[in-house]
Amino acid sequence: MSWITIIWSMVASACLTLAAIHLLAWCQKRSKWAYLLFSLAAAGTAGLVFAEFCAMRAETTGEFGMCLRWGHVPFWVLLISLVGFVRLYMRAGRLWLAWTICGLRTLSLILNFAFMPNINYREITVLRHVQFLGESASVVAGIPNPWMLVGQTSLLLFLVFLVDVTLTLRRRGERRSMLILSSTMVFFIAASTAQFMLSFWGIDASPLRPSLFFLGVVVAMAYELSREAVKAVQLSDELRESEERMTLAAEAAGFGVWMWTIATNRVWGSERWHRLFGFEPGVEVGYEMVSQRIHPDDREWVESAVRRASGDRGDFAVEYRVILPDGTQRWVSAQGRRYPDAQGRPARMMGAVIDITGRKKAELEIERQSNELAHVSRVSTMGQLASSLAHELNQPLGAILRNAEAGELFLQDPSPDLDELRSILADIRKDDQRAGEVIDRMRDFMKQRKAERRRLDLNLLVGDVATLVRPNVEKRRVRLALETDPALPPVHGDRVQLQQVLLNLLLNAVDALDENPPARRLVTVRTRPVGAMAEVAVSDTGQGISADKLLRVFEPFFTSKPNGLGMGLAISRNIIEAHRGRLWVENNEAGGATFTITLPMAEGGDAK
Repeated sequence: MSWITIIWSMVASACLTLAAIHLLAWCQKRSKWAYLLFSLAAAGTAGLVFAEFCAMRAETTGEFGMCLRWGHVPFWVLLISLVGFVRLYMRAGRLWLAWTICGLRTLSLILNFAFMPNINYREITVLRHVQFLGESASVVAGIPNPWMLVGQTSLLLFLVFLVDVTLTLRRRGERRSMLILSSTMVFFIAASTAQFMLSFWGIDASPLRPSLFFLGVVVAMAYELSREAVKAVQLSDELRESEERMTLAAEAAGFGVWMWTIATNRVWGSERWHRLFGFEPGVEVGYEMVSQRIHPDDREWVESAVRRASGDRGDFAVEYRVILPDGTQRWVSAQGRRYPDAQGRPARMMGAVIDITGRKKAELEIERQSNELAHVSRVSTMGQLASSLAHELNQPLGAILRNAEAGELFLQDPSPDLDELRSILADIRKDDQRAGEVIDRMRDFMKQRKAERRRLDLNLLVGDVATLVRPNVEKRRVRLALETDPALPPVHGDRVQLQQVLLNLLLNAVDALDENPPARRLVTVRTRPVGAMAEVAVSDTGQGISADKLLRVFEPFFTSKPNGLGMGLAISRNIIEAHRGRLWVENNEAGGATFTITLPMAEGGDAK
């Protein structure tokens, strides 16, 4: 076997092997277009090697011309692939120049098949054999085809393109290997072009062999891609170690880590996450399976939070209940973040969950004890109103008694006035309803119950509390003024709890006026909107609060009353803060104090 056969066969084999390896790599990861372009470039180089080998073994001018003619096809594949590789992998090079090179090379390929024997020669006149690598090889001479300049121009522009790429990479401060790759491409392609021109014009008597120079380009490209592959493997190892450390830290902290791939609707979770949701380890979990484990009362809320995060917010944090297959219920706190794809569309969500069942049980116990304490406070408050409420009940009951006695007298008449009797019965019914309303208000206020949040009209709420305390206010000769804003939007809260706060503030305001003469006993309740909040202010004209007590009035068990427990204002502030509002006090410039409540306005629905 000759040296030409050995060398050109080895070059072709190496190129085809590299092409196959990188084609398989591209098939595994289609986003790596540089692998496909390199594979095409290596295959094009192998085709060019075959065309050169056939040309060196040609026995006639016709055979040589046909080899040269078909050699332009792999060369076109090679050049177009190199332009695309440089643009995609190196992210450099002027786009208009790249398109010009591709256009000229394509035009050259078309013209190549339009002329006979090819675009290089109008006619091949001489075929002779020369010694090359110790054996005979074919070279030719003939009449050049002027259209050959189209192909030569594309090569010169490609050299300019590569030089521009190299300068751009240097300005950007790219890594050294990238600069070496671009410089290597410039060197070998310039050498290949020079050898072709020298051989074509007869200055160099040796055969055409540009494929050997392009082999240098292919080797340089393969080396760069292999370095990237090695770096990817190292990065994969580092990521695996990082994942193991993160999983260990998450497990130690009690977190379960999860990832939802939106396209496949599959959810990956760590071992603790599987335990939290009651899934067997290693089981493939879908999003719908996770959704079914969420408590039915919480499912819509959780899915709404996920939709908002998938839309424009990006992050979400929710607390909800999970129902396990054995019926066990646990509370979890979940946080997640949306990650988009290259087009900005939601691709996946990642996050963590933690079991908060113990904390929730403690919160429920605290809420139960708080409700009991608030109930005790309401009972205590109603004790202060006992005499006033008895007076308010005595009025309708006394009226009922008098109307009943009058009715008896009318019935003793042989011909009673039936219209008058109907009027008496209507009065009895009205007074009975009035007494019933008083009792219903007392019963609702005294009842021990769980908080029930709904939309409320603060003006109506203030009016109800004012009606409840009015007998006590009138008995103590205090004027009560209501200044409500009809345009006040509703709030969202528990009616009884907010009544308790307003009642406590009104009774405190009335108590603050004991030392005032009757003419200066005034309590004013004002409502108004303030930005996105609704405000209720309870003012009195008393002596105000001393500076040393002003900062302590909301502390538990602190009181200025001889028989006070010191819990009313502390409970009131806790209730308002639970409603996401504020409660504070300030002294008035003209005397007295003002307690102010702000509550967030509600959205949608009718107020009650």
